[in-house]
Parts: sequence; structure tokens; C-alpha cells
Amino acid sequence: MRRSIPARWLLAGVVIVFLALALIYAAIIPVFEGFDAQAHYKAITYFRAERQLPILSPETVQRSYELVPHPPLYYVISALAATGWPIDEALDVARASINPYFDKSLSRRQSIVLPSAPWVALAPAWLARIVALAGGLLTIFCTWWLARLIVPATPTFALAAAAVATFNPQFLFTAVTISNDAWAAGMSALVLAMGADAVLRARTPRAWLWVGAAMGVAALTKYSTLFVGVPTAILYLLYLRQHGWRQGATALGLAALGFAGVAGWWFVRNWLLYGELVPLNRMAEILPTMRRPQPFDLARTLEYVPWLIASFWGVFVGVIAPPLYLDVTHWFMGLGLVGIAVAALRLRRNPPRAQVVLFAVLLPWLMVVALIVLHWTRTIEYGEQGRLAHIGASAFGVVMVAGWQAFAPERWRPVVHWAITGFMVAIAVLLVPFLQESFGVPAALAGTPAPDRPLNVRFDGGVRLLGVDLPAGAALAPGQALPLTLYFTTDQPIPDDYTLFLHLADDQDRMLYQFDGVPGEGHHPTRQWVPGQVFTDQHMIRVDEIPADSVATLSLGFYPIADPSARQIAYDGQDQPLGDRLVLAKLRLHPAAAQPAPAPAAPLASWQNGIVLDKAAVRTDATGLPAGVTFTWTPTRTQQQDYTVFIQILDAGNAILAQVDRQPQEGLYPTSTWRAGDVITDTVDWSGDVSRWERIIVGLYGEDGQRLGVTLPPGALDAVEITRRSP
Repeated sequence: MRRSIPARWLLAGVVIVFLALALIYAAIIPVFEGFDAQAHYKAITYFRAERQLPILSPETVQRSYELVPHPPLYYVISALAATGWPIDEALDVARASINPYFDKSLSRRQSIVLPSAPWVALAPAWLARIVALAGGLLTIFCTWWLARLIVPATPTFALAAAAVATFNPQFLFTAVTISNDAWAAGMSALVLAMGADAVLRARTPRAWLWVGAAMGVAALTKYSTLFVGVPTAILYLLYLRQHGWRQGATALGLAALGFAGVAGWWFVRNWLLYGELVPLNRMAEILPTMRRPQPFDLARTLEYVPWLIASFWGVFVGVIAPPLYLDVTHWFMGLGLVGIAVAALRLRRNPPRAQVVLFAVLLPWLMVVALIVLHWTRTIEYGEQGRLAHIGASAFGVVMVAGWQAFAPERWRPVVHWAITGFMVAIAVLLVPFLQESFGVPAALAGTPAPDRPLNVRFDGGVRLLGVDLPAGAALAPGQALPLTLYFTTDQPIPDDYTLFLHLADDQDRMLYQFDGVPGEGHHPTRQWVPGQVFTDQHMIRVDEIPADSVATLSLGFYPIADPSARQIAYDGQDQPLGDRLVLAKLRLHPAAAQPAPAPAAPLASWQNGIVLDKAAVRTDATGLPAGVTFTWTPTRTQQQDYTVFIQILDAGNAILAQVDRQPQEGLYPTSTWRAGDVITDTVDWSGDVSRWERIIVGLYGEDGQRLGVTLPPGALDAVEITRRSP
């Protein structure tokens, strides 16, 4: 018979996994990311600097609006943790880390990772994160405690419940950011566990002194935790029924004493200052977002339910988890609730007290939490946040596991518990790459960059563009996506925020495509760039309507975030000014997608970079002399450079009788826009006396004047003979 794993090992394991996941999340998520992280941090620095409780006033709002709706416990503890660290430097780094593009909806990240921020200035913010993490650990221990009380014989039940409560990526995000939310979850869990312990283990009334004290600590953490008084009251009624009026009255008095001894002073202060125990009216007076001008009606409120569920599992401020992840977690939660309903139908007439606590205390508490979140959604601006339901995380973990195990026979329930634990670890780990992509700084390229179209352009302000890739070529049809890769670096720290613009304009200067925003898909503002590091910036260019064949110009540049008219001057490798924008490429536009042509069976000629001449039909004038030629080009590789086609009519001594040098179709089909499989027809005419002509040759040369080497026919060097006079 297989021995079961000792409970203490399971508890140690769940704590270690939580800490490992939290460490990974903390490493990925920048220090000043998080729900209202900057405001929470300013509240902490207020206590560090002023060392006194705030008065609810407009001046306090200017210091931090988070000082208004919250009691002080988390902020005071975080301030004490940072004692001795510099205050001014910490505030300066916090202010400098604000990402101005976030409020403009041009970036999903709230903060900028400053490459030169000193660690002594960041340490207080990291300490505030560690304090928040302590709230997450408290949630684990109290969920374990509560679950062991409900199902004492099966420690894997507690393992799974703790995992559901705290391995939720949304909870992990909260637990490693500067916020009091994890503490609110932990303190609510502590009150529940202590109350359940008093009932299920038949404690003396003195236990309620500690329940009341825990309730007081919770109330000093966040006002919303006062609602945990609802399940606590139900637990008290169970205790009263169990022990009678005398012990019940003593327990109630001790609970009140514990609460008053810990938090009574705060609520007396509120009453004396504002005439309310919880000064909601004063809050709304100085902080208008505390109250919607017009509360939502019921129908409008219920419309937010899908969003609230999604934001319980995976809305990280401006970053929303992938749809598949949200669907999976919704099904997990939905089936768990179905299972708890099944378990409720199986209840006996006189169920054990542990089951009474599960169904008469924890389930009502989750219903209260749901109603609270709906009420906040209805009445408070920006209140539609499912993460606020994490004050019920502990009960949620227990209820979910109880629901899922209802589908399995008794002997299989430990397997279900391990499966649930594995599922929670999996979703926490599988979301790591997504969070890394969303919050991480783009990785620097290793080695020397090798763009298809090398450049060396410097902009005022410090930005350098090293090159461009157009891997699919430089041609577009309506609805197609044209990938573009830019290679950026800087030689110096960039102290300002510069907005990148990419504009595609036709020959009438009409804008066909426009991007004005932050490089790195909004993740890499210029103040974040590290000197010497090269990174790539990916874009997809689309044009919805193209009425006719044309050639458009793709331009790039930068301007300060506050002044779009102050475009930065670009300079070439010799430091010569190029103007306030750089022409990146010419893009060929077509009303319909081109059909790739098959490779010619026997091409007339080919060049080193994959340019193939399929046909060359020479036309003659009325006297039989050559007057022009029609070329059919079929490149086998996408071209990245502009080449000039030259045609020479030569006499027997190779003297040039006539010559034409031009880009295909008089510049309307430049070679830099040719793609593998394209068919390009170009008709060229010439003038002059060619009566002594002997042969006609064709070739290509680049912008540097160097001719492109020929690979077919054999023996040709840099030009191809397309016809010769008959003897």
C-alpha cells in the first residue's frame, strides 16, 4: 500500500511552488506595473515623508488618490520596511518610470524600465512588493488551514484549495505588484480560518478575541474586507448554537474587544473627522471617481459579468490574457460551480459541521463577494474589476475543489486534487511567455545585425536606424499584410520620449497607412533603450483600398511625444542631414493580388541576386532597324535594392550607338519592389542612328554604379547579349 505524503510536506511544497512562481512573475513584471501601482507607491512615500495619518482633502488627493479610499496598514508597513532608504531618489525614479504613452492608449505598459535607475532608488519599491507578497503567503497558509478544517482526513484537498486560491495568474500578478489587494485577500482568509477553527474545533470563547483582532487588522488593510463580517457572523451563529448563550455572549464581547483594540481608534477618528465610520461621502466629495454620476441599471451591470469573470483570471491592467486561456479558466470555474451544486444535492439531513461551514458559510461569502463586485461595477468609476473578488480567494479555492471532487468516487478524489493542483501550476507557467512578451523589454540581438537593407541613419535625440527587412518584398494588394522589420539602437542614453512614425503616401502625398506610436509593439519607449543594444521592431503594413497600380513612399521618423510638429532631423553615415523624415522604401501597390508565375523553363539570362530575364522581344522600325525591346522579367528571389537596367546598341567595334538607362517601367516598377514569382513586363524604346548596329546587350547596375554579375549564359560577365544582326 502506497504511503501518503505527509501534510507538512504538501504545505511546504505549495509554498515553495508559489514562491517560485512569484519570483518568475516579479522578474517579468516591471517594478512599477500594477493596478494603480504609482498611486500606491506615492501613498507609501507619503507615510515615509510625513509620518502622520492623512486628512481626506483635495491636497491629499494630490499626494496620492490611494490615500483616500484605503486605511493605512499596507502603506505603513511598506514605509517601515523602507526605513533608511532615500526618499527623494525613490520618488524621482518612480515619476521618471511613468509611461506617458499608456494614457494615450499607445502602450499596454504603465511604466518604463529605466536602464540607469540606481538600485538604492528602486529598493523601496521592491520592498513594497515583498510586503505585498507576504499577503499572498498569508492567503496560502490560511486557505490550507481552512481546507484542513473542512476536509481534515485528506491533505491533498488543502493542497488543491491553496493552489486554486493563489496560483491564479491574476492573483500572482497582484501579489508581486505594489498593492494592498493581496493583503486584503490574506486577511480575509485569516478571519475565515480563525472563525471556522473556533466553530469546528469547539474553541473556548477566548478564540473569538483573536477572530475580532484579525477582523480589525483586515479592516485596517482595506475597507472591503469589512464584508468578511458576513461569513464571520454566520460562523458566530453556529458557535452560539453549539455552546449556548453564555459562552456565545462572552465570545461576542471578546470579538468586539479584539476588533476595537486593533481598529477601533481608526473608525473613531473617521467619525470625529468626517461624521462617518467609513467616510464614503467624503471620499466621493474629493475623489469623484468613487461614485458614478449615474449608476448603471441592472441590465447594464449584468453586461459586465463576462468581463468581470475574465478580469478575475487574466486582465493585467492593460494586458488581457489570450482568449483560449480565458475560455479554459471559465470552464474550470463553471464546472466547479456545477460540481458544488451536485454536492449540495447530496447533503444529508444532518450534515457534519464541516459541510455546514462549506455550504452555509463559504458559499454565501462567495455570493456576497460577487454582489459586492457587481455593486462596485454599478456605482464606482473603474470599479468593473473582477480582481477585486480576490478578497474571497480562500473560500473560492475550497469551494472549487469541493465542486470538482463531487464528480469522482471517494477513492479517486486525491487524484482529482493532484490534477487540480497540476492544472493551476500549468496555467500559471503557460502564461509566463505571454506576460514576458507583454511586459518584458525586447531582447537585444546577439552578434552583428545583418538587415536585408543596411542603413546607418542617426536622428536628433539619439535614435539610430541600422537597417530594414522587407522579407515578403515591397509590394501590396488590398487587405494584404506587408511585414516590416526595423533595426534600432542608440549610442547614448535617450532622456526623452520620442514617438516613431511610419507613413505610407502615394504620389499625390495622400496618406495610405499611418503608424504613430512606440517601438516594440508599445513595449520599448526610447527612454528605455540601452546604449549599444540592437533590437528589432516588427510592423505589419496594410492598405485597404488601392484603385490603380502605383508606387508609394514609406517614410520613417521621430518626434517628441508632446510636439508632433517637432520632427527630429535624420543624418546619413557622413553626418549629412536628410531632412525630418527618412524614405525607407518604395512600395508597389496593385488593386489585386498578383498570381505567381511559374519559373521559365529556359530563361534567356539570370543575374547573381536571382533576377531572371525570361524573354526579350526586339521590335524594328519600318526600315528593319531595331527600335525597341520588350523585356519579361521573372525574379526567383525577392529583391531588396534598386537597380538600373541599361540597354546598349553596339556596332562591330563595340561602340555605343544608342543607350537607355532607367528603372523598369520608367520607375513605376523599381527592382526593390520585385518579389519571387512576379512577372514584370517592360518596354524600352531608343532613338538615334543605329544603322551600323551589330548587337544589343542588357545589364543592371546598382546605386553605386557597379554592374551586377551575370550567372547565365555561361561566360557572360556583367551584361547579356539579347540579339545580334544576322550575317
